[in-house]
Formats: sequence, C-alpha cells, structure tokens
Amino acid sequence: MNRRDSRLVWTLAAAVVLAVSGTSPAQEAPETTEKLAARVGQFLEGISRGDTQAAFDELLRGSQLITQTEAVETLVAKTAQIPERYGQYREFEQVDANQVGTDLVLMRYLYKCENFPVVWYFTFYRTPIPGDLSGENATWRIITVRFDTRLESLVY
Repeated sequence: MNRRDSRLVWTLAAAVVLAVSGTSPAQEAPETTEKLAARVGQFLEGISRGDTQAAFDELLRGSQLITQTEAVETLVAKTAQIPERYGQYREFEQVDANQVGTDLVLMRYLYKCENFPVVWYFTFYRTPIPGDLSGENATWRIITVRFDTRLESLVY
C-alpha cells in the first residue's frame, strides 16, 4: 500500500470513528484547535526568540514527555541549532490541524527561516474523565512534538 492509499484509509477510518461516536467535529474542532494553536504559537514564538528551554518547559507542562529527560534535552539542543543550520527565523504558519475523534488533535506548522523552512509536528491528546461526556473538563496534553525538513510531507 502506497502513502496515498494509506492516508486515504486513515482518513476514512477517522470518518467512521466520528460517525459512530455521534460527535460532530465541526462543533468542537474550531474552538479546540484555536486554543491548541495558541499554545503552539507561544511555543514557536519562544524558540524564535531563543528562549528554547523555557518554550519547551511550558509546552510540555503536564505531559508524560517531560519525564523523557534525555530525549527532551536532545530535542531542545537540536531546536537551538535551527538558526545556525537553516538561517534566522522569519515567521511561522499553521499548515493543518486535524481533530481525530474527540480526544486527539494533530497539527503541522511551517517554521520559516531565512535559508530553509522547518516542519513542526504537534500531537495533543486528552483523556476523558469518567462521567464527563462533553470532555470539557479534560486537559489537552502534548504527546508528540518533533520537527524535520521533509517538505514533501506537507503535500503527501
């Protein structure tokens, strides 16, 4: 199965999950993704100012990722190298934000540097609280954060 077919299968699977759950992503997604986009925006602004460690500390607050000390240290160090490797920061823009079901949001951003852009990936998850059918009281936690320079991933 090629990438395109695989993506179609996952898209259809997500649609089936949403249809079965009875949740309308159009009702919740804009508000949810706006709040999470604000968090990501603060993070990207922080790293653009060179406040890399503080930006990661804030983004990872409440996440299990914070316990993966060595991996986080490596990511912070690689992030701090972005200006020397790809040029000075210019701007960032959200490429997409997809809510899968009611408790998972995947986001991609293009972080534009003077010489080359970087693609950032963020995955947020919330664990529903028993008895809270709306999910409003569950906290969104980041479960994946990474970046690369595979620009082709933006279209496939």
